Amino acid sequence: MPKALNIKNLAEGQLAAATGDMYTVAASTQAIVRLIELVNTHTAAVTVNLYEKPGDTDRRIIPKDVSLEANGGKLTLKGIRTMEAADKIRGDASVADKVDYIIKGVEES
Repeated sequence: MPKALNIKNLAEGQLAAATGDMYTVAASTQAIVRLIELVNTHTAAVTVNLYEKPGDTDRRIIPKDVSLEANGGKLTLKGIRTMEAADKIRGDASVADKVDYIIKGVEES
């Protein structure tokens, strides 16, 4: 039986001040992340960090402490990031709940 492909918003939310999970690939699933967008909603600049965690160790996917301008500063990552079950996209910001994120892609289960 063919596997189901689901094109969708994989995750959305706001970055915390401590590194936390943004998206986790479900069990028995593979994913392709095509887009990660971050938008600063704060009145001051905010720094952000993003990681992929394919096993036990976070691996940076952007340089350390990227600054997003106040009132709408945006970071857009486009490409193909292949992920296996239990892999994670993680992130943090210098100020909690001021950076919105959305992750779009495809899941195969």
